Amino acid sequence: MKIEIDLHEKSETYIKETFLRYTKTDESPFMKTIKHCIIHMYPCSDTYQDDGELNGYSDALNFRVSICDIENMTVYNSSFHDAIFTEVQCQVKYFKDLSTMMHFERPIQLIMGKGIHVIKPN
Repeated sequence: MKIEIDLHEKSETYIKETFLRYTKTDESPFMKTIKHCIIHMYPCSDTYQDDGELNGYSDALNFRVSICDIENMTVYNSSFHDAIFTEVQCQVKYFKDLSTMMHFERPIQLIMGKGIHVIKPN
C-alpha cells in the first residue's frame, strides 16, 4: 500500500523552511527535560520479519522519529521504534509531510528504547 497526497507548492516550501530552522544534534534527549517538544513519527517498515515472525506489536509499524526541542531549535533523529507511550497530554496531528506529529506544550522527559516513553519531569 502506498499513500500519496498532493501538496500545494506553498505547503512543500513551508515544510522545507520549517525544518531548516532547526539545528541537528547528536545529543540524546534521554531523560533530558524538554519544555516544548514536537515528535514527528515517520513509518519506515512493517514489524514482521522476512521469515514471517512477528517483530513487535501486530498492529504497529516501525518508525523513525524527529524530536524537536522548540525552545532550543534543535532536532534529534532516532530510528526503529514501534510505539510511543505517554502520560502527558498532547495534540496529535498529521503533519504536511504525512508524518504523525505529537505536540507537547508542557515539559516532558523521554525514555528511549524500542518504545518511547514520554513522562512528566521529576
